Amino acid sequence: MASTLTETLSLDSELKDELAGNGGIRRFAESIMSGVGPTGKLSTALALGDDLLGEAYMECRTAEERRPSGSTYTPRPIIDEMVGIALKKIQPSLIVDCGCGSGRYALACARKFPNAKILALDNSADAIAMCRANVVASGLSSRVRVVQADFTDYTIERPQDGTVLWIGNPPYVRHHDIDPAAKARFKAAAEKLGLKASGLSGLHVHFLAAIARQWREGDYGVLVTSSEWMDVNYGSFVRELLSDRLGLDELRLFDRTSHVFDIADTTAVIVAFGRKTDKVRVRSSNGTDRDIPSSMFRHSERWTQLIESDDDSSRDDADHSSERMVPLGSLAQVHRGVVTGNNKFWVRKGSELDGIPDELTVPVIAHAKEIMGDCVAQTSPGSLGRLIVLPENTSVLERDSYEAAIRIIEQGEAQGVNAGYVARHRRRWWSIRPPQPPAILMTYMGRGKPTFVVNRQRLPMLNVVHGLYPKVEMTPKALDRLATFLNESVNPAEGRTYCGGLVKFEPKEAEAIMVPALEELES
Repeated sequence: MASTLTETLSLDSELKDELAGNGGIRRFAESIMSGVGPTGKLSTALALGDDLLGEAYMECRTAEERRPSGSTYTPRPIIDEMVGIALKKIQPSLIVDCGCGSGRYALACARKFPNAKILALDNSADAIAMCRANVVASGLSSRVRVVQADFTDYTIERPQDGTVLWIGNPPYVRHHDIDPAAKARFKAAAEKLGLKASGLSGLHVHFLAAIARQWREGDYGVLVTSSEWMDVNYGSFVRELLSDRLGLDELRLFDRTSHVFDIADTTAVIVAFGRKTDKVRVRSSNGTDRDIPSSMFRHSERWTQLIESDDDSSRDDADHSSERMVPLGSLAQVHRGVVTGNNKFWVRKGSELDGIPDELTVPVIAHAKEIMGDCVAQTSPGSLGRLIVLPENTSVLERDSYEAAIRIIEQGEAQGVNAGYVARHRRRWWSIRPPQPPAILMTYMGRGKPTFVVNRQRLPMLNVVHGLYPKVEMTPKALDRLATFLNESVNPAEGRTYCGGLVKFEPKEAEAIMVPALEELES
């Protein structure tokens, strides 16, 4: 175990094999605590607070392996920023590292708050071993207590006359991977707080509920989490809790290209709370700082849009001040395209269509790129794939079409297409009903603004794009003006933001986009 600092950082094959093996991380951590190793530069680096164990763990465990537990360790600059926020707000008696991992927050706080005790909590045996080893190597054992426990089910021992700082990076685990007992515990905690809990909430939301359950006046919290809760329905629990109970103080939204969580494509946000004030200090993804009245957060369901609105958007509003603006949903309904359950089987091109009569297929938009750029859906509709459309009762078909339909059904059963989730929930697994062609087609996921195209070819679409269906009669001129306005004016912040610049618009979010009223479009 006398590996050098350079060898550990680059993880030579021998050390990597040892760490990657079952229990390897724990054995290496225990050797540090026992004084057997390491030596030289590695020992010095650990004493200085370099988290070499955490780095090794992150490299030896793939994102797929760490995703079920939500393990992703925060970069040092973000930790320093969060500790800096806390330093300006509180001098706590106790600091709780919420889901400590290898102890990065615990050690950073121990150095910056010399009079505070630190409690580091995690339910992972590997994380606890790494955290304890780092604490020992840093000479901070007298002030940092490391406990293996489920944070959402743990009650801290509060200092009698002191305050608590809650800090950390709660694990990012989606609701699909959270066990029923944890969900029930979350629901019970929410009920005691007088709030409604959603079963769709991720584990980071459960952590905030556990903090709120033990919160007292004078406490302060600084967490970095996925930003999804700022806009989605399940996030109403968090938004109400922060704006009405815990005292939302600061929000710092990361740029969408900042990959803070390597196990999930989601934008990150630092949220600080514990001071009930008239204004919330916010930093948008472009680094702009400003103050927003607290009341706006209490009454808004879309916090990302609230944070990202700036002087440019104000000017956009001024540009359209002469126009009466209404929600897009008052003019048109937004619907997803058809879900086939197996696009490769149901959408075919060229020789794949041999032997299938035209009456059993329709041209279909099967890729978002088909309405982007040169928009081949409009310029070259003949190049599109064709969706196989079979009736529920194949006996009504003419002989050639009937025989072709039976062959297709037999092919699907041989390939297991009929066993898919979507197929099993259709009245007849082989019968797909394409949607009516919408007036305007819309991309709903991409890196940047969505694209809107008037559907002049009257094409149906798969669920790779959305369709806008007018609720009122609109002339071709009005549709053209509406599509032009949407292409020029939609702010990506109005959708859901994910890491890497990915923006997604659900139908209801699209319907909330403000557009000129019908009389403005027709004039």
